[in-house]
Amino acid sequence: MATSLIHGKYIISRPGADAESSVVITDGAVFQRDGVIEAVGDYRTLRAAHQADEEIGGPGFVVFPGLVNAHHHGRGVSTLQMGACDDSLETWILSGWGRRPHDHYLMTLYTAMQMIESGTTTVMYNHSQTPVTGIEDDIAQVLKGFGDVGMRTAFSVYFRGQNRIVYQDDDAFLAGLPSDLAADVRRYLSATAMPDDDYFSMFQGVYGKYQSVESDLVRVLVSPSNVQWVSDEFLTRTKDYAARFNTAIHMHLVESPYQKEYGLRRWGKTPVAHLNDLGFLGPEVSFAHSVWVTDQDIELLAGSGATVCHNPSSNLRLKNGVAPVTSMLSGGVNVAMGTDSTAINDDDDMLQEMRLALRLHREPGIGASAANSQQVLSMATANAARPTGFDGLIGTLEPGRRADLVLAERSSMEAPYLDQNIGPVDALLNRGKPRDVSTVIINGNVVYRDGRFPGTMKEDVLEELRQRFAHPVEPEVVHTRQMVQRLIPFVERFYSSWNAERLAPHYRYNSRT
Repeated sequence: MATSLIHGKYIISRPGADAESSVVITDGAVFQRDGVIEAVGDYRTLRAAHQADEEIGGPGFVVFPGLVNAHHHGRGVSTLQMGACDDSLETWILSGWGRRPHDHYLMTLYTAMQMIESGTTTVMYNHSQTPVTGIEDDIAQVLKGFGDVGMRTAFSVYFRGQNRIVYQDDDAFLAGLPSDLAADVRRYLSATAMPDDDYFSMFQGVYGKYQSVESDLVRVLVSPSNVQWVSDEFLTRTKDYAARFNTAIHMHLVESPYQKEYGLRRWGKTPVAHLNDLGFLGPEVSFAHSVWVTDQDIELLAGSGATVCHNPSSNLRLKNGVAPVTSMLSGGVNVAMGTDSTAINDDDDMLQEMRLALRLHREPGIGASAANSQQVLSMATANAARPTGFDGLIGTLEPGRRADLVLAERSSMEAPYLDQNIGPVDALLNRGKPRDVSTVIINGNVVYRDGRFPGTMKEDVLEELRQRFAHPVEPEVVHTRQMVQRLIPFVERFYSSWNAERLAPHYRYNSRT
């Protein structure tokens, strides 16, 4: 049996709502056996009580729970690198149609390595249903990529069955396009079409094949993409399947103002309220983004036990605004953190994403609401663990939990000086960078140490990706990009009459009067 003793000047065992409720052990250690934590406490006491195969760390390190990226699409080579500059979500999605064909295994290795370098040990990965042909092979390559790097994965394939061009029936919108453009778009959409029955059959197959593996590193979730992209019948069936397979549900929700407006036009109420009417909300459900929620929506989310997966970089980059995280936290919503594979620097750096969240949710004025370091670290650890299917197993460093943890060097975080009153959580959130991450352990296994991945060279992965994209852009990709350029003005015209500014904002940052 493999054992190790992980030693740090500080062990952040459980982040809390504030410094007083966080559990931090000074000169502490974690003892793990075969991937399960058996003891957490004083270093000298644990060292005397346990004969470990390996001792890792020392007084120069802070040890914290492995970070959980609670919303990710695994692009690896980003959408921007693929030629689609940031834009409003609704047009940016269309630009993404022009991505080049790629090797899912290599892309997954690359994105997993980037995440691990900043301390991420678990990812909520949401895979595209496109193209439908060969999707089972794509899934196998993605999960092999995460598995080969050793990353814990909550996996889902999202389903998008309607309103795929704008938030209107596809045929109705296509009827207003020039006939040749409409035919082109229909051909593109046909490659992504999947009947409801096929989706749930695919889910069952993936669940049966991957969730039962002995490594216990994979959970399979069910994922309607968003309320405007699926029918109410699909949502009801999703809820039934989640109960039947005892699994979780992950989806996007009110990411943009137009998605909120869709609900008000379609049902006369917000999408959150509509989901509540359907009986869809619940503790097994997590919602990515949730930027455009009302106070009543927040009450419904909190009362149901649902999770909101906050993606601050993505929300800013795609012009969707700032989610009311302080209102959610004070209202009792479980808020998690994710990068949406659209982090501020396209690098899936969760340390930087946490710092952005910490800076972003600070309203002007003495006594105004503000998130603190402990809350944000909780959002990326204990809170984020809840919707993954690994709840109770990850997110904190406590006996019985899986040994997913990170060692970060204190030297550069504290250089050239750090006041003794600045605690390790504040230091990590305000000063920590990937360069400080020395060792990452997942399930008791060292998957990253001193800038290296055992068994896999990041440089080799990058070189192979360079070679794969070295040849000219494929003719079909050029054609799709030209089609999208013709399509976007019609999309912009469609939304021009939509009221994207209903209701007062949650946050007040400045005034023009």
